Amino acid sequence: MQLVDLNPNDQDVINVFTDIDRLICSLYPVATAQSLTLDELSQDNVYAIGLKNEDGIVACGAIVKQFDNPPYGEIRRLYVKPSYRGKGLSRRIMQILLHHAGEEEIPLIRLETGPKQKKSISLYENLGFQPCGPFGSYSENPQSLFMELGLNQ
Repeated sequence: MQLVDLNPNDQDVINVFTDIDRLICSLYPVATAQSLTLDELSQDNVYAIGLKNEDGIVACGAIVKQFDNPPYGEIRRLYVKPSYRGKGLSRRIMQILLHHAGEEEIPLIRLETGPKQKKSISLYENLGFQPCGPFGSYSENPQSLFMELGLNQ
């Protein structure tokens, strides 16, 4: 498996984003979805990676640097194709994203997930994330859980 940067013009990236959107829309009302778009992948504040093999992008994730006070990085689009789950790929992606955040001296990592994503929540808790309140443009919503992790600088 090869680690690749996510290119918005790559058909494999387009396909995996479609898979993610289909999953999220099946779990939650569309109105709550605030996904990173393909167009946003090219922005300077976005670091987006995937694991690719002969089946295309099988796992991916991104961190978006937000310049609020305090600045933070938001985890977006963490996903593993169903046939590749249970192999530690989401943990691997998260570790790469957290390492990148450390390199970029991003002091705080935040994320929004949904209560139906139990395995994702367990991963985040295992990595040290703690519950927090809404941040950025998010508002309190029963379909959203907010978590954060402070990075030691």
